[in-house]
Amino acid sequence: MLTKENTMGDRPVRRLPQSLALRLSECGVRFLLAAVLAGAELLGGHSLFALALVGVSGPGGSGIAALLGAALGYLSFWGLAEGLRYVAASMMVYAIALALGEFRIYQKPWFMPVVAASLNGLVGFVYQSAMGWSAAGRVGFVTEVIMTAGAVYLYRLAFDVWEKRRGQEGLSVPQTAGVLLLAVTVAMTLARVEVAGHSLGRVLCASATLLAAWKGGAGIGAAAGVAAGLAMDLAASTAPWYTLAYSFPGLFAGLFSRQNRLLCAGAYLLSGAAAVFWTWPGSGGFPALRELAVGTAVFLLLPDKLLRRFTSLAAQEVPAGEDGRARRLAASQLGETASAFRAVSSALRSAFRREEPLNDGDSARLFDRAADRVCAKCRQRERCWQREYQTTRTALSDALPLMLDRGEGRPEDFPPHFAQRCVRLDAFLAAANSELAALLQRRRYDSRVRESRAAVCAQYGELAAVLDRAAVELAKEPAVDVRRQRLVKRHMASLGLEGRCAVYSDRYGHLRIEVDGPGAEALTAPEELSKLGSVVGCPLRAEEAAKDAARLAQREPLMVLAGGAAAGRDGTPVSGDAGLWFKDDAGVLSFLLCDGMGSGAAARSDSQCALSLLEKFLRAGLPTGEALKTVGEALALRGEEEGGFTTVDLLRLDLFTGKGAVCKLGAAPTYLRRGASVERLAGDALPAGLAGGGPDEFPLELAAGDCVLLVTDGILSGADDLWLRSLLAEFDGLSPQALAAQVLSESGKRAGGGDDRTVIALKLDVRE
Repeated sequence: MLTKENTMGDRPVRRLPQSLALRLSECGVRFLLAAVLAGAELLGGHSLFALALVGVSGPGGSGIAALLGAALGYLSFWGLAEGLRYVAASMMVYAIALALGEFRIYQKPWFMPVVAASLNGLVGFVYQSAMGWSAAGRVGFVTEVIMTAGAVYLYRLAFDVWEKRRGQEGLSVPQTAGVLLLAVTVAMTLARVEVAGHSLGRVLCASATLLAAWKGGAGIGAAAGVAAGLAMDLAASTAPWYTLAYSFPGLFAGLFSRQNRLLCAGAYLLSGAAAVFWTWPGSGGFPALRELAVGTAVFLLLPDKLLRRFTSLAAQEVPAGEDGRARRLAASQLGETASAFRAVSSALRSAFRREEPLNDGDSARLFDRAADRVCAKCRQRERCWQREYQTTRTALSDALPLMLDRGEGRPEDFPPHFAQRCVRLDAFLAAANSELAALLQRRRYDSRVRESRAAVCAQYGELAAVLDRAAVELAKEPAVDVRRQRLVKRHMASLGLEGRCAVYSDRYGHLRIEVDGPGAEALTAPEELSKLGSVVGCPLRAEEAAKDAARLAQREPLMVLAGGAAAGRDGTPVSGDAGLWFKDDAGVLSFLLCDGMGSGAAARSDSQCALSLLEKFLRAGLPTGEALKTVGEALALRGEEEGGFTTVDLLRLDLFTGKGAVCKLGAAPTYLRRGASVERLAGDALPAGLAGGGPDEFPLELAAGDCVLLVTDGILSGADDLWLRSLLAEFDGLSPQALAAQVLSESGKRAGGGDDRTVIALKLDVRE
């Protein structure tokens, strides 16, 4: 969005609007802060501060920026196994803020601290249970949960200073504590960064403590020194040496507050030297003393203008209110782990934004509304609604049950004396039927709302289950194959390669090899893969190759030849059928075929939605039954107003073992050829998007040479499938694509083109 255009010479200069620039700058600050805070380590293995920042950043663009920064920081500083714990907890904290950000309870000062601490504790409980509950583990777990709540609360106070206190003088004690906590937790990460042999974080802590003492006096200087020292001691997991080395100089230098800078700096350095020599035995304190000296020099080099603006560095204009676009963009910006749940969340949000009918749920009032519309100008009004009011009410009450049972009213529903007396019965009945339709619509809507809320609860439960399984899997150490690792190292030595080598079995039991070192990418060449496969005793494939690095994985012994053919309904340019296949990290091949209700673009949209969601869930490792159930609930909510469903045909096949299953939701039969026999797999489950039970599941085990046909219901006409069985039985196994085309052509002759038709043919074979 461009709002201003000035000129400098002949060239226009375009500027962003100030409010947008402020929002972007705030998002950038929160992103960087979260990324840095993720590196702050507490008690040798806990990192809660970036998660706490997500808890105070809200559901808008600032929250997205903080979440992305936290994810980047955790994965960078802690790696996938440890970092995913905090990424998962941060995502759940943001999800709560996104869901409840508009409610009053979200504004309570205690709400987000409790939420963040609870969610961090739940995820941490799973991880800690996997590692064991030692005494140190229990202390660390409890400390982290309590400190998460405290960090969220104090961070909120610190950001209040930034966002709301422009133009006001002084800070309250809680706000000062919040600013100090934010500063020292950033310094805990910077303590890991060394410049010219000195810790950047500790140098900045020394400068900040001296600056606080000079600007705020002995009390502020001592408080800043204690906070900085505790942070450095916790980050280094040492005795409270830094606490004394920073707090005592801060107290002493504060006696020279707002006096000559050189005098204050001298007092700080002398008292710091005394504290260091009192604290550290022998020569252990010389590095700390050098860092105090460097920090003092940095303070002396700060320009006067910057020092005068010290108290307003964090001030900022109050940002404009966030609109709904940031929330709608949230789904496209979260990580791959939760991508499937983002898609479901989008469908659920749209389900809760339906326009409410104007009528309420009181059936007795529908005649009152009809009377307001029809009887107001009737000449019999006073007789019916005043002199004979009770008789009129009795007649209408007698008719109401019949109308509710049938869904509409008829003249014979009213007593004869009322029907003969009413001079505008047809108009009154039409108005009553209109109100009755609105009433029934409202009741249906209320029922859908209840179902929607139940589905939301189910989604959160399934999300927690997925995170639990992921945490348990990641807590397991890879099973290192010592024998094969030694063989790989010997083979590398014979090739003149040096570097790090790791050989282990992944969570699926498949062999993986990781090599890092000069020339390691040579191992990914086909001839070298064959040689190395002979060394380790199993075929290998290159999973990733980069300069001086190679990632190899065990190759699947089986492969699938597949082909497809499709035709749309006569006169319809877009088919309502959709299909795809993909292979996941476990070596499981998935074939998906969906048939949307009807034909054309609307049916295509339903089937593509089902395909997309199922692919995301299955790639994320969700069990097949849970994935199909979740997609069915999402499609039911997506099409609850207009109606709509899609059949789902899913074939899952493990290319290591040949085992798999066919799962169906209302889909046409699947045909399986093993040897000379052809088997028909048919179920009776309802399609996805309709209320019903789980999918039909048919476990199977295939061998090389076996064939499978997946078809939509347009291929078959009634129960006659002998022709299809014959084609499959006579298939020579050379070209599944030719078989699919032959089936499509024959179905057009037999069933006509009255429906969309799709065929997927596949044959299992041995990989060469």
